[in-house]
Amino acid sequence: AVVSTQSGHYGRGNDLSRVLTDLLKWARSPESREKFDEVMYDSLKSLLKAANNDVKNKVENLSKLTQRDVDTVTVTIIATANIIRLLRNSVINLPRNQFLQVKTGLLDCILDSVYFYHDVGTKCHRVKHKIPYVLTYTPLCIEVIRAALQLTSNLCVGNHAVQGAVWARLYPGMFNTLLNSIDKQVKNYVCAILFHCTAWNGSAALEEMMNGEEGKQMIRQCIGLIQPPNSLDWAQLFVEGLICVERFTCVFEICKDDNLVFTLLEVLSEKVKSAPSATKKQLFGELESAVPVTTFLFLAKLFAKNRQHIIDLATGVNVPEGEVTVRILHILAKVTGLFEHYTRITNNTPFLECVVKILNEINTKKPIRFDQPKEEVTPDGSFAIRRELIRVITNMCSKNKAHQDKVRLLGGVHTVLNHCVVDQQNPYLQQWCIVALRMLMDDNQENQDIIRGLQNQNIENNEAMKQLGIEVAKMDGDKPRVAVVHPTEPEN
Repeated sequence: AVVSTQSGHYGRGNDLSRVLTDLLKWARSPESREKFDEVMYDSLKSLLKAANNDVKNKVENLSKLTQRDVDTVTVTIIATANIIRLLRNSVINLPRNQFLQVKTGLLDCILDSVYFYHDVGTKCHRVKHKIPYVLTYTPLCIEVIRAALQLTSNLCVGNHAVQGAVWARLYPGMFNTLLNSIDKQVKNYVCAILFHCTAWNGSAALEEMMNGEEGKQMIRQCIGLIQPPNSLDWAQLFVEGLICVERFTCVFEICKDDNLVFTLLEVLSEKVKSAPSATKKQLFGELESAVPVTTFLFLAKLFAKNRQHIIDLATGVNVPEGEVTVRILHILAKVTGLFEHYTRITNNTPFLECVVKILNEINTKKPIRFDQPKEEVTPDGSFAIRRELIRVITNMCSKNKAHQDKVRLLGGVHTVLNHCVVDQQNPYLQQWCIVALRMLMDDNQENQDIIRGLQNQNIENNEAMKQLGIEVAKMDGDKPRVAVVHPTEPEN
């Protein structure tokens, strides 16, 4: 009743501010939110329109504002932000209230406010040098836009009709404008709206975005907002949503020619590493929050296509563009270990064949040394390539005799044996080789025969062993034995 009265007497700013402050506190409890009805929403809409008209009349000629007008506009913009916050709070976990807000026309009023206060803020910023006092309006306008976008995002949740209406009003112009805002929260809420409008199969908004140059540019902007200094959560969720609706290939093509592709691959890698949380499952709704296997099949084909990048980097050739292929290898090494979720990739024999051939070729061109010098290693493009290749072989041969046989026929068993060394460029290489050999030998007589047929070769005593006072020599029956001798002093 008080709100209805105040909507007809907007000039009493102090009373209105008090009423709105009390209502915001009152609307925090679920019981209070359930008491909102159509009459109250109509009153709030009238109040919001009155506030917008009052500000519009006052700012038409900023140079003629009196001090009283300046104060009135300030109070009015603050009140507008609080009205929208009240509307935002009232729809939390209440679909009925969301429906009532749309029914009473509040959605259109809110979107009008986004446009209006963006124009006011722009106008004030343009004349700030001539009329310094208008600088106080810019942050207040941003507060209104923040609240309006957050409310719009809440109304979009699970409501395709609202999503369509919002998309028609804001795409592409206002979305692009707001994504370039100086305010991080404004950009974050825009990404939230984009997520709700596109993160479901059959979204018309998603199709429009993917098929237009402006939409592709927005996708690039959102990927960029995942990076520091913005690091926006909703930007990451928006990109995850695109991945989950099987649009990874399209997004990869959009950003493959610059550093944004590394951010995209990092998002995918993090999503593979972490199990879907209850919160994310709720956000994604009917859409499965796991990554579709088609994404990894695409990456496997891309990896095979660019296999020379891996060979060159692992053998000491500098290939700047190969870093993307190495990142893809790291992701596939993780995914092949998720046997229960991605059997189509773990059973992909052509991919395994490609990996074994790459490892064989690397070992032929640059055999790994047993007596490598122990020195500080700075991770570069070739870091851990051999380990990740063997990790893929390990995962794909687990309880899979066809793959065990394929590795043997390609000569991969001997290659894995050759890598059973400590290598600082490939941390835990020896451990992964041991596990790989176990997977290759598991219930596979032919592979076990290869190990049984191994013969003792020459004994290697390297300089590091001598310095420690250790020497290996053949004793009875040609069996090697470790002997302790006097350590040698290292040469200066």
